[in-house]
Amino acid sequence: MRTSAPAIILTAVMLGTLTACAPSGAAACAPAVPTGTQPGFVDATGALLSPPDVEFPTPLSSDGPQQAVLVPGDGEVADAGQIVDLQVSLFDGETGELITASAYDPEAAPLRRTAGAEIDIIAEAVQCAEVGSRIAATATIADVFGAAALDPQTGLEDDDPVVLVIDIQAAYLAKADGAPQLGASSVPAVVTTPEGVPGITIPDEDPSEELIDHVLLLGDGAALEAGDRAVLHYTGVVWQSGEVFDSSWDRGAASTFPVTSFEDDPGGIVPGLAEALEGKTVGSQLVVVIPPELGYPEGQAPASIPPGSTMVFVVDLLGIEE
Repeated sequence: MRTSAPAIILTAVMLGTLTACAPSGAAACAPAVPTGTQPGFVDATGALLSPPDVEFPTPLSSDGPQQAVLVPGDGEVADAGQIVDLQVSLFDGETGELITASAYDPEAAPLRRTAGAEIDIIAEAVQCAEVGSRIAATATIADVFGAAALDPQTGLEDDDPVVLVIDIQAAYLAKADGAPQLGASSVPAVVTTPEGVPGITIPDEDPSEELIDHVLLLGDGAALEAGDRAVLHYTGVVWQSGEVFDSSWDRGAASTFPVTSFEDDPGGIVPGLAEALEGKTVGSQLVVVIPPELGYPEGQAPASIPPGSTMVFVVDLLGIEE
């Protein structure tokens, strides 16, 4: 009997019929994982975003990762680079036993991947999936965790077959896509790579003593309200040194933050950033200059932010988590 794999799948760099079908709205999207016959043998019943009851003939494996749509969705197609929230169950392809699963809890953070990223089979399989769909994928344990990434005590080998059932919960922008706006004085200059990663140049002058929030790209999505959970990519630098102290881009995963100050909610963000985000629209990119008094209280800033520093954030507003 094999022991369960660790729950690292849920936190680490962390899919019927016999005929595989393609999402109706995904004609222009190129899947990272090809459609195949084997995952079409997977039968997964139960409500979407709830733990599925899964059956398939064992052993079930394939020559290379394959995917199939079990339940078509009617939402947005997750193109390459978009941020995707999902729930997933992982099964042993030889025995059919459940290895591990995400929370399937509306009160808990969903599993999140960048569609098409080569981080694992989950990220690759959700490319071109529709929001509201359920897909199956066949692969190996190494496709999930990486080669030789597991503790030998689990009893799982790199080439052991696995079956994944993935429910697509939501999809967000890959990067800000709004209309360019005019520049402003005393505001850091920002240039981005084609993928959206910002480079920030600090002006050769003293920082403003007032909060500055300047919109670089104006999105046409919903406006953020106080208390919303904003899905965003960001980079933070110290004005005085130009050093990056935090970046979701560097981690390869977008973050979710409540649009509220930690002065009002212990789970909130620095006051200056909360104030700047409120009222901004999805699809926008903004640069925020935060004076010390609207940042961290004395003695509470991370070690990478010296006392008395002015913080600069470049933020891409990708969506609002429901």
